Amino acid sequence: MSDPFAPIKTNQATKSNRTQPQKVIVIPVPDEAPEPPAFHPKLGVPSQRWTYRDAADEVLGYVCRFDIDGEGKSYRPLCLFQVGEQLKWRWETWPQLRPLYGLDLLTKAPDAPIVIVEGEKTADAARQLLLRHVCISPPGGSNAAKKADWSALKGCDAFIWPDADEAGLKFADDVAVCLEKVGVASVTVLVPPDDVSKGWDAADALADGWTSEQAEAFVSSSQREGAQEPEAKPSTRGVSLLSVAQDLELWHSPQKNAFATVLVNGHNEHWPVESQSFKRWLVGRYYEKTGLAPSTQNLGDALRVFEVRALEQGACYTPFMRTGWQDGESWLDLADESWRAVCITRDGWEVISNPPVKFIRKQTMSPLPVPGKGHQIEEMHHLINAEEEDCKLILGWMVASLWGRSRSYPVLALGGEQGSGKSTMARLLRSITDPCAVSASSLPKDERDLMVMAQNGHVLNFDNVSKMEGWLSDAICRMATGSGFISRKLHTDGDAYWFQGARPVLLNGIPALTERADLAERALSVRLKRIDEVGRQPEELFWQEWEQLKPRMLGALLDALSGAIRNIENVRLDRHPRMADFARLMVAASSGLGWEEGEFLEAYESNRSGTAEAVFEGDPVAVALHEFLMVRQGGESWVGTATELLANLNMIVSDQIRSSRFWPTKVNAFGSAVDRAAPLLRPKRIQVTKKATGSRRLIYLDVI
Repeated sequence: MSDPFAPIKTNQATKSNRTQPQKVIVIPVPDEAPEPPAFHPKLGVPSQRWTYRDAADEVLGYVCRFDIDGEGKSYRPLCLFQVGEQLKWRWETWPQLRPLYGLDLLTKAPDAPIVIVEGEKTADAARQLLLRHVCISPPGGSNAAKKADWSALKGCDAFIWPDADEAGLKFADDVAVCLEKVGVASVTVLVPPDDVSKGWDAADALADGWTSEQAEAFVSSSQREGAQEPEAKPSTRGVSLLSVAQDLELWHSPQKNAFATVLVNGHNEHWPVESQSFKRWLVGRYYEKTGLAPSTQNLGDALRVFEVRALEQGACYTPFMRTGWQDGESWLDLADESWRAVCITRDGWEVISNPPVKFIRKQTMSPLPVPGKGHQIEEMHHLINAEEEDCKLILGWMVASLWGRSRSYPVLALGGEQGSGKSTMARLLRSITDPCAVSASSLPKDERDLMVMAQNGHVLNFDNVSKMEGWLSDAICRMATGSGFISRKLHTDGDAYWFQGARPVLLNGIPALTERADLAERALSVRLKRIDEVGRQPEELFWQEWEQLKPRMLGALLDALSGAIRNIENVRLDRHPRMADFARLMVAASSGLGWEEGEFLEAYESNRSGTAEAVFEGDPVAVALHEFLMVRQGGESWVGTATELLANLNMIVSDQIRSSRFWPTKVNAFGSAVDRAAPLLRPKRIQVTKKATGSRRLIYLDVI
């Protein structure tokens, strides 16, 4: 049998043995019983044998240990059975509930406190150290505590001395639960010293040379001082690290990250199991129950158990950060101390305590103000130093950032000359969409840094951007439209560390930040007006005014989202731009912002056209292709290889452009440049097509 302590199942009889005599265990062992066998037919002679007795000192059976060369130790129970008319010893265990090792000692000292350990050998060692206690153990090891009969301990004071490992923590938790059910007077879980090895127990303490005084002091140190005031003493029932957290809700994310939902001051909080916040909560709960601090090793062991339970037994939920969508409702986490959130529906919005959405918090997140009702978004227009059309785009970006249903977000690129307040405007927008202790940051060094930023904040705000590298432009495009990033976990060889989703991105800088066509199609390019000395006000006064306005403006944005929920299913666009979901959302939200139908789309199309023209003018290959086809070719179609096309363009462009780093010199680089120029030429009625004909790869230029 794989588990020698497994209960006997009568329904396992096969056709060949159904006619065999019925087998019934006999306890206690009668005087006329045969002598128990001295050896096991396969394992040989046991190295040790422990006798189990009942309260009357009658033998109930044995547990034998076998030491096998190269395989370690093995345990086998030995019990007496009535088989037909004969009494036979069999290497099988007692049926549940199983007796405890040491019941006979409990009868001899009924008032002595009980120490429960894991295993018969450990119980023998504990008896040598704790002379004033009765030391007992259940049969079957750490996983069988719930299968033992603990009723004899009713009314006793019990101490659990677990092994210093994960199995010991589970053993202590299981025993504490069993003792609670039978009605013990108290239960205290002993905490192993910090400097002991993994798996340390009473047998190791005896081998280490512990004296009885040391062992008694170890047990008594786990009791609270001040016994003369029992009414002020916290309950010590079932106080292992696992038992103090029995009311936890453990769950995991699709990325297989473990989380715990805990009750704090009447509200639920959701924390990663590995987070410092959850560790502090667990230590606090343990101290409330025991007046003690858990050891570092025990805390680590308990956290590993919680992680396994969350991954293997807990439900799978999607954790949200700042915004979320569930059952047709948009949610916004206020990130305050009470863990309140705003529920936005088609009928309006309200602040909810204990929201059903599982929001997670990051250490840098700051709270949003409680939104106010009945205000218009125009109240903040004087704080945005931009043209009316650009102001609509900024408000649209804010609405999209707060929309819990968003799977993509436009990139807001704030430009303007020095003194136009780009950084201040970016911080203002961040403060009403995703306030953070670090309101702005520098550009990431690589995609991994960008992924870490995305996992620690809802809005990404990059300040004073002087240039946009190609890899970063591509990464921000993926971040805007909801692609994924995957990397290797630190200190591992094969485990994946990944992020899947989208984030609103803010960029500000003096140069044009959307010079690449793919980023330009996903961006709202807004140029702020320079603030002169007459219009400029002290920063302190500016932020004081904004802090007063912010709750009202947040409420106005939530009104727009409520209108979007009412209208979005009825919105049909004649044309779908690259960020079609954003355009559809803003058409649905326009009525909530007090805008006329089509007003936002007009501003959005104008911005896209202007950005596309600026990108076209900044792309030397696109400009050269346009001049070649419309001027040199007179609007006539052209077909040829990349080598032939590059030779034609080299005769058109100036020496200055041809020698610059922006002009491709190799044919393969030129082919990639043509691909990037194709979407810029399409609005100018030029179609670029690539086809393979036999061994030749041809480029077709046509006027459409």
